[in-house]
Amino acid sequence: MFGLFKSKKKKSLEAELANTDAKLALLNAQLAAQMVKLAGQTNDLGPLSQAEEALSATRRYYEYEDTPAEICLVQVALGDMFMRLGKAKNDKPAFERAQTAYRTAITLASMQGDEPLRRELRDKMKIADSLLGKRPKTPSLFKVA
Repeated sequence: MFGLFKSKKKKSLEAELANTDAKLALLNAQLAAQMVKLAGQTNDLGPLSQAEEALSATRRYYEYEDTPAEICLVQVALGDMFMRLGKAKNDKPAFERAQTAYRTAITLASMQGDEPLRRELRDKMKIADSLLGKRPKTPSLFKVA
């Protein structure tokens, strides 16, 4: 009898923990969104580091397949802000961090089946590549033919 009670109590506590973890993950995503907004208002890259940390904490609670779309959108906003401030300050490390944010967002968009967002993010990656001086590899004419 006590074993049944313990089993039910354990399942209840595990469900409560999962619910709390999901809430904490969304709070971290909201914090990241606010830090991105603050960076845009102050034209300072500093808050973006906090946004990266908050999004990293969020990923501890979700598998890529289960990540809410809102977190993907915050990831995109993070990349966009790195690009905007990187251009304003001619800051190559900001472009690299934008690429990292975009790569994560591409993975999330792929898992969510959001093909239009995935294509848009790939285009943003190409822009970041060009700002970093990376040129697309042109296939050899012999390989094309």
